[in-house]
Amino acid sequence: MKRRAFLAGGGAAVAGLAGGPALLDWRDERQVRELSASAVPAAPGQRLGQQRLIWSVSTVKALAALTFDDGPDPELTPRILEVLAEHSVQATFNVMGWNALRHPDLVRAVVAAGHELGNHTWTHQDLAFQSALQTRRQLERGREAIERTAGVRPRFFRPPRGNLTGSAIQSAAELGYDVLLWSVTRGSAGVGTPASVADHLARTVAPGDVVALHDGIGRGTFHPRGPGAHELRARRRVEVQALPAALERVLGQGLRLVTVSALLAAGEQHPAHTLTNTRRQ
Repeated sequence: MKRRAFLAGGGAAVAGLAGGPALLDWRDERQVRELSASAVPAAPGQRLGQQRLIWSVSTVKALAALTFDDGPDPELTPRILEVLAEHSVQATFNVMGWNALRHPDLVRAVVAAGHELGNHTWTHQDLAFQSALQTRRQLERGREAIERTAGVRPRFFRPPRGNLTGSAIQSAAELGYDVLLWSVTRGSAGVGTPASVADHLARTVAPGDVVALHDGIGRGTFHPRGPGAHELRARRRVEVQALPAALERVLGQGLRLVTVSALLAAGEQHPAHTLTNTRRQ
């Protein structure tokens, strides 16, 4: 049985196990346990310490973090780097390991420009449909690719689509990662227009926010001629086209856009009185 089809009927299946006729055989029960693995360490006495789950950062400083996922991409990443340089903005690029090995020059260009790298897994699999072992390998292979191409170890792990499981949280902690989510996205559903995306970002971004944009097409990378990939690339092109106007307007409001590490440091030095991690799209 495929994982996606299995999980789609998971609620009914678990209900049946709890109080009605058994709907799953022993192999499917094992799959339930595997895909819903706990974040609690399996090894007795294993101490994973403290890691952060970040949506936004509480700070009184006029700072927000800008992030890009799924790259590097030979069409999108160079254009984004140009725009960021023109506006003296630094960002966090959450890199897909498979792309890093195919475009090592772009990974090194990101680092050379003063930007930060995060781990966005090896091949952008949705971790909700990966076993504990598959999840661990996604994180490890992503890290290995980034370290091999850039010579730096990422501080952050951003899960594809923001989907987290117990296994993902445990693997991230074992590898020393803070888990990076977001509080603001591009806004527009569908492909949208550069004007609508820029307007949304200008109206929405506030101090402490983590803004999630893209410089790649995720799983579309592996099916570039499919309809899903075409729509994703169209969306990403709109984001890139919106970026100059969005940056000008956000910066014009007195905000500085920085890496996630810089935003966290500001939060530690100048915390706000109340924590605001409301997720705004």
